[in-house]
Amino acid sequence: MKRLGIILGLIIVLTAAAALFFVPETWLRLPLPDAPRVRIEISEGSNVSQVASLLQDKGLISSAFKYRIFAHWDELAKKPRAGEYDISVGTSYQQIARILATGPERNEISITIIEGWTIYDIQKKLEDLGVDVVPSDFLAERFADEFDFLKDLPEGASLEGYLFPDTYRVWKDQLPDGLLRRQLLEFMSKTSGFGQEASKQGRSLSDVVTLASIIEKEARHDEDRPIVAGVFMNRLNIGMAMQSDATLNYVIMSGRDRLTSADLEHDSPYNSYRNKGLPPGPIANPGMASLEAALNPAKTDFWYFLTDSSGKTLFAKTLEEHSRNRYKAFGE
Repeated sequence: MKRLGIILGLIIVLTAAAALFFVPETWLRLPLPDAPRVRIEISEGSNVSQVASLLQDKGLISSAFKYRIFAHWDELAKKPRAGEYDISVGTSYQQIARILATGPERNEISITIIEGWTIYDIQKKLEDLGVDVVPSDFLAERFADEFDFLKDLPEGASLEGYLFPDTYRVWKDQLPDGLLRRQLLEFMSKTSGFGQEASKQGRSLSDVVTLASIIEKEARHDEDRPIVAGVFMNRLNIGMAMQSDATLNYVIMSGRDRLTSADLEHDSPYNSYRNKGLPPGPIANPGMASLEAALNPAKTDFWYFLTDSSGKTLFAKTLEEHSRNRYKAFGE
């Protein structure tokens, strides 16, 4: 009987010691409200021992050995899911195990792409959100198998012009492709039938999108866009240079409202002062009003236009009238 009492006493002591050893970190510990968060990445196929060592190395637990013993009795701790996690210092073993078994949080964010933005603007927007982006992400060939309208673009062409501007809700862990694919889907939906209609006019969808991108940059008001399109079509139809400041600004990226005489001599296929016809491709991502204007230009007698400092577009039928408008707008 005495021996039995000794054994029971030892069991109680060992149980108490084990409780003191495990319970505080395993179940009772709670992170402070302002506790720093540590980012860890669990690789695909990681086992409990590897996870325990990582947690210890990152300072999230005091002992990988303790975590392995805990995991022996906790089923969820045996099922860590791959991904990135932000875990607060002071989180208990049990909480960590549940976080890792649930999987990484999917952070859904809202991104607004403005009409007239270029792929460079979109890239900067994504970089500001902490997304790693490189220029090759915007190559059309990456998505050509999914979208027929990209298949006829020349080798090395970008997605410029085809990334429909709108507000999108996307998972951050799917960027940049998640956003680009959504924009391409929206473009496909919005321009259904455009290619067929353009073909009837002797043009291609690419021609329409390129013209729309120029209209987007040149006209500030929707009611002016069909007329601006009509002016450009008048010029294109007789082989006259488009003379668009916007196409040249796309390559020199001066940011100036007015081009200099030196700018006009810049050697580039996007210089529509020196080259006739449309530039090689779109110069921005146009909105619906510009796309519709490019597909259905107004029939007009205007051959010239300019936009004054207030954003008003002044149209002219003759060079003399255009010169008068220039004097009224800029005093020259």
